[in-house]
Amino acid sequence: MTIEDILALEDKKKAFEILTKDSNESRDRQGCRDEYLGDRMRRDESVDYREGKEVDVFSETETETDSEGNEIPKRIGTTPVPVAKIKTNIPKRIVRIAAAFLFGGKMNVNFEDENEAAVFFEDVFETKLKMKSVLNEFARTAMIETKSAIVFYPRPAIKDTKSALEVKAKILSLKNGDFFPHFDQYGDMDAFIRKYKAVYVEDGEEYDFYWIQTATNEISYIDKAGSIIEVDNKTNLAGKITVVYVEQDSAEWDDVAPLIDSYENRLSRVSDTNDYFGDPILKNYGESSLPSKKTVGKQISYPIKVDPDTGKEYHGNAEYLVWQQSIDSIKLELETLRNEIFSGSSTPDLSFENMRGIGALSGTAIELMFMEAFIKAAEKMELFGPAVQRCVSVVKALIGNVTETKFSKGLEVANPEVTFGSILPDDLKGKIEMLVSASGGKPINSQETLVGESPFTRNVTDEIIRLKKEQTEESQQYNLTGLNM
Repeated sequence: MTIEDILALEDKKKAFEILTKDSNESRDRQGCRDEYLGDRMRRDESVDYREGKEVDVFSETETETDSEGNEIPKRIGTTPVPVAKIKTNIPKRIVRIAAAFLFGGKMNVNFEDENEAAVFFEDVFETKLKMKSVLNEFARTAMIETKSAIVFYPRPAIKDTKSALEVKAKILSLKNGDFFPHFDQYGDMDAFIRKYKAVYVEDGEEYDFYWIQTATNEISYIDKAGSIIEVDNKTNLAGKITVVYVEQDSAEWDDVAPLIDSYENRLSRVSDTNDYFGDPILKNYGESSLPSKKTVGKQISYPIKVDPDTGKEYHGNAEYLVWQQSIDSIKLELETLRNEIFSGSSTPDLSFENMRGIGALSGTAIELMFMEAFIKAAEKMELFGPAVQRCVSVVKALIGNVTETKFSKGLEVANPEVTFGSILPDDLKGKIEMLVSASGGKPINSQETLVGESPFTRNVTDEIIRLKKEQTEESQQYNLTGLNM
């Protein structure tokens, strides 16, 4: 059914059941968000499902007889002992690094024609909307909650003491309701539906609201006791849907989630073991005189006795009970799990311990080390690349049709395109050496360009004049010195 057919249905409840049907019915956005924030209840094998232990409690005064006739302290019950539940921040690291390899580098806005409209667009896109930060958050939200959207809209503002409109952007996530795209038979989005709770100004009560945007209209509905009523219907001035939407099948760390469970469970068991064996236990053999806790210069005294049968002297002894079990296998397991988690998610392990030993590598060598992360980013760009270009298209439509209509034709000629550079630092020395070598040792930049790149240069023109003056004075001094000689 087309969006027009659905909105024309008399039974609005049925219409919104169709429009708010998720493309992935097994999607658990809240569960993924909770796990990202540290909850571990999404899988039965997760560390939060570790059960506590029951320990026997014995009386300090009462005794009972065991099966061999010995008197032992009387068992009076059990007490629960909590177990360790260690949770790592690995899901956050996977998401953070994946988003950074997508949008962490420098954002470049390029144009086919550098006209006045292009300058205005760049100022709006880069400075006012701060789209680099918006896209970073947009990607992280999608990687955590498995779907995300950016809504662009015109907002009233004051410009040169006059009323005006400016373009704004808002990211949709679990914090502000749910949202659903609707696609036509060709796979193009022909409507976007947002569901959220808000207070209705007419009666001060909170209700479910629906907002639907098509290329021609923006319609708002309110759900009052199951009766869905239209409360607003206005023209979409942009002439296109001003929403950018992406979704993915699962949370970014789901492929390695079982390994994370195993890693955190093993860490927790190791912690329990260390708690149990960490404090020394003294084994005492024979009759002795033990010092009190407050005694300084402690010693244990054992009386020397003589065996009446053999005439040999004997006495008691004491030693600490130490855990002798080898931990090599546990260490190997933890290291293997950690490596598999990061390699399985194509995430470089950028911990201090890993990075401090890489040495002074060339830029090319470092890029090869992160090749798998770049491959993952390239694959992700199949999803986020079209989203970036749609952001450009939507902002162009809002500027050209709503906020600054005088730039409509100029924006079409400018044809802006947005790209992102690498997040890795540039190997400037290596690049310059390569360029100088390729040019046969000749200069590759003018003096003016090099002076402009200096962080100490305030005004390039003035700096060039001073340099020439210094060179002239130095040349004159050299010539005079040669004459005297």
